[in-house]
Amino acid sequence: MNTLIRINGWITKSAIINPDKRFTETTELHLIRIQPADPIIFNELESSIEQLKRENETPDTKNSSYENQDTVIEGAEIILKSFYKPKLFGEFENIKRDEELLGKYVQAVGHLKIFKDGNVFLSVHILEPATYDNFDPIDY
Repeated sequence: MNTLIRINGWITKSAIINPDKRFTETTELHLIRIQPADPIIFNELESSIEQLKRENETPDTKNSSYENQDTVIEGAEIILKSFYKPKLFGEFENIKRDEELLGKYVQAVGHLKIFKDGNVFLSVHILEPATYDNFDPIDY
């Protein structure tokens, strides 16, 4: 299964420049939350997640105590994570603070990945500015 995902939307939370240190003091978790421009992406992601789980199902994943703990969709946002800083393009190359990314319309590129216990997450590899027909949600 090709797990490459492209998402266009507005950044609602960013921990790319200053990542969270959740697991240990040395492990950084780069994270962004995006409100997608096209809600059809939710259905596409859910379908891809289910297919990825079916393809990787084992007796251990069937009995996983972490069932339904996927961290890809939460409410109206899509969550992208990585232990490595994603490549930033265009005007994002010079960003110094995560707050500078909030509200920006972006294209994020990543992959759906599955842990041994069957939980799925969406990694982020590339983050770049995108255009949306001159629509700015802040103006409305």
